[in-house]
Amino acid sequence: MSSPKKHSLIQVYSFEDLPLITMNVARIGAQTPGMASEIAGKEKHHAMVGFGPMSWIWLTPDKPVPGGFGVFEETEIEEEDVPETEGDILLYFSSDYADLNREIAHQVCEMFGKDGELIEEVVAESFTPAIAEPIAENILIDRVTNLDTEQSSFVFTQRFQGEEEVLSTQYQNSFPCKTASGSGRYTMTYSNNPAELEEYGDSVSRPPVSRGVFFLPSLDLLTSLRMGGIRMGSLAINAKWKGH
Repeated sequence: MSSPKKHSLIQVYSFEDLPLITMNVARIGAQTPGMASEIAGKEKHHAMVGFGPMSWIWLTPDKPVPGGFGVFEETEIEEEDVPETEGDILLYFSSDYADLNREIAHQVCEMFGKDGELIEEVVAESFTPAIAEPIAENILIDRVTNLDTEQSSFVFTQRFQGEEEVLSTQYQNSFPCKTASGSGRYTMTYSNNPAELEEYGDSVSRPPVSRGVFFLPSLDLLTSLRMGGIRMGSLAINAKWKGH
């Protein structure tokens, strides 16, 4: 959630056979920050991975995320239909070099192989600073809610036609971008409560053309996922039977 660098690359993937390949997709996502660090070397960069509702539910079917986490249904804004959120994996790379972002993204794409379909890509060379300051207690899940998801968060993405700003009372980064139909704006809004993000999504000033919502695991949780530990912790399917 640090301020973006000079160049940013945002990609959203969908997987047709997600129930069958969830763990493989999750391991690739969990490896991404480390791989990005190896490729970037000493260059400063950001690498963030988000899991869509179905990805996270398939990973933790008995206890996905405290407070609930699901697809935001289609709605109507300014008398226009707005689609439901979509996407199984979000990748966000930001550095001072567009080629570096692209190289990292290419490596992840190679690992996804034919299973992954790139459904959205946004290339940005600038951004509008967040309207609100990042306040940890409003953005990061605390340990009282669940030890496994401590320091994790949620992000709500929206792509709009036209460069006009889209204001938010939540912590948000906003990127001007180019689309096939002309100039656009892409926003990434963060909160520790998906219900707040859904409420915000229903009240934006103009209808977006695409939307997505993703769970952002902390680095510790990603590491646990990469090592298989999520199957043994309190998020495991059989967690409710432990101690009996």
